[in-house]
Amino acid sequence: MHEAGYDKMTVDQGVDLGLLGQRPAPHQRGNGGVLENTIATIRSLTLRDVLQAVLYALTPEILQRSKSHSHRRNESTAYLDGLRGVAALVVCMHHITIYAHKGLELCYGHPIFFGEWNNKFAVLPFVRNIFTGGHYSVMLFFIISGYVVPRRLIIYLHAGRNADFIEAVNSAMFRRPGRLFFPCMGVTLTLAILWHVTPLTYAFRELESSIFTELWAWIIDNGSFVYFFRTGMLFSTYNFTTWTIPVEMRGSMFMFCWLFAFHQCTTRVRILATAMLIFSLEYLTDGGIYAAFFAGMLTAELDMLAESDHQVSLPWDGIANWWRRNRAIRQVILHAFLVAGLFLGGQPSEDGHTVPELMDQCFGWSHLQHMIPAQYKKKDIAFRWFWLFWAAWMTMIAVKEIRWLRRLFETNIAQYLGRHSFALYLVHAQVIGSFTIRLYYLTGFKSPADFDSVKYHEHLYKGLINKPWWPLPEGGPYGLEPNFLFCVVLSLMVMFYFAEIVTKLYDAPGNRLSNWLYKKVRSMK
Repeated sequence: MHEAGYDKMTVDQGVDLGLLGQRPAPHQRGNGGVLENTIATIRSLTLRDVLQAVLYALTPEILQRSKSHSHRRNESTAYLDGLRGVAALVVCMHHITIYAHKGLELCYGHPIFFGEWNNKFAVLPFVRNIFTGGHYSVMLFFIISGYVVPRRLIIYLHAGRNADFIEAVNSAMFRRPGRLFFPCMGVTLTLAILWHVTPLTYAFRELESSIFTELWAWIIDNGSFVYFFRTGMLFSTYNFTTWTIPVEMRGSMFMFCWLFAFHQCTTRVRILATAMLIFSLEYLTDGGIYAAFFAGMLTAELDMLAESDHQVSLPWDGIANWWRRNRAIRQVILHAFLVAGLFLGGQPSEDGHTVPELMDQCFGWSHLQHMIPAQYKKKDIAFRWFWLFWAAWMTMIAVKEIRWLRRLFETNIAQYLGRHSFALYLVHAQVIGSFTIRLYYLTGFKSPADFDSVKYHEHLYKGLINKPWWPLPEGGPYGLEPNFLFCVVLSLMVMFYFAEIVTKLYDAPGNRLSNWLYKKVRSMK
C-alpha cells in the first residue's frame, strides 16, 4: 500500500543491480541517447557481469558491502520514509494475524459467541494497532503520498515558474502510472510463471491449465487492473492487496489535475479551494480516502510557506501565529494529536457487520459512530475511512512536529523499512499464501476442519508441534502465542528478503523505466 506514498522521496532510493547500473565506456557512448547507451552496455556484458548481478540481487542487504543507499535520502522528509515503512510492516502484521485469529478486528469487550467476550490483550485500544492497524496504515500511505508527490509542482507555483510547472505536471502524469503499476506487474508475472515451473502452491488463486493460459489470464487481469476508473474490486487477482494501487493512481491524478486547474490562481485562492475540497470530500461525500491525499498536499504547502519568504494572508493566520509563539502548549496539543490519532486508528471494522453492530458496545466508538456522515454508512466498508482520515492526518502532523517521535522514524531500522516499503507491501500476501499458511498448519494454527482450509496443506497439520524436540508450548495469550510468534518472525524474515529482491528487480528499475519512456516518447517525431 503502499507507496504508499509510494513515490520515492529521494532521487533514487533503490540501488542499481550491477548489471543494470553499468555504463559503457566513453568511447562506446556516442550521441544516440539512453536506448543506444543501454544497448551498448548489454553488448559489452560478460557472463561474469551477469552472475555478479544475479548474486547481488539475491544477497541480503545486511551482507552487502556497499551502503551507498544509506546516504541517498532527503533529510527533510526522511521521517516520512520511516513512517511509511513502519506502516507497511503493520499491514503485514495485520494480514498475518487475522488469518490465524478470529475477532481481533472487533473492539475490546465486544461479544463474539454466546457467553464469550472479546477481552484479549491484543484488542485493547492502542495495542490493537500493532495487530490490526492495516487500514490505519493504508490511510497513512495516502496522506504521505499527498505530502510528497506534488511538492515539486508546488515549489514551481510558489516561484511563479509556470512553464516549469507545466513541464513538471506533464512529466508527473506520464511517469506516475509506470511508477505504480510496473512493480506490481513484475511481481505478479513472476508469481504466475513460478507456479508452472516450480512445485509452489498458493492459497488464494487456482492455477490455469498451462503456463500459456496462465500468461493470457495474467494479461487479461492486468488489463483490468490498470483501468483505474473501474468500480468494485480494484485489485489484481494475483495479489489481493494491490487494491490500493489504483487508489494511489486516482489520488495522484486528482492532485495533478487540481493543481493544473488552479495554477494561474493566487496561492491564497488555491489553498482556500483545497481546504474546501477536503471538507467536501470528507463530509459531503464518502471520499475520505481522497481527502487524505489533499490533506497531505495542503500540509506540505503550508509547511513550505512557513519556511519561505512567500507571504500569503490566510483566515487562520491568528491561530498560526499563536501556535508558533506558544511552544509548550503546542507540544501538549501535538501529543494529544498523537494519542487521538492512535486511538482513532484502532477503529473496529470487521467485514460483514453494520456500524451499530461493530460499535454500539465499544468504548468511545459508541458515541463516535454517530458523527460518521450517513453517506459513509451506505456501503459495507466505506464507514471506516471517515475516522481513519483524521487518525492519519493527526498522526502525520504529530510525527512531523514532535522531535523525539520524528527521530524515531529516522532511525536505520525505520529507514530500512521505508526503502523497501513498496516491495514489502507487494510481496507480503504472496508470502502469507505460500509460506506462512504452511507454518500455520505445521504449528496447529490452521487445521483441516477450518472453513478456509486449503486441501493440499492438510498433510502438514501439526507436523512440527508433534515432534518430541519441538520446544514451544501450545496455547498462550491470544495473538501472542509462542507458536504464532514463531510463524510471525519467520514470515517477516522471508518477507524482508523477498522485498529486497523486488526493490532491486522491479521497484527502482520501474522508476527508471518510467523516466526513460517519458524521455523517449517526447523525442519521437
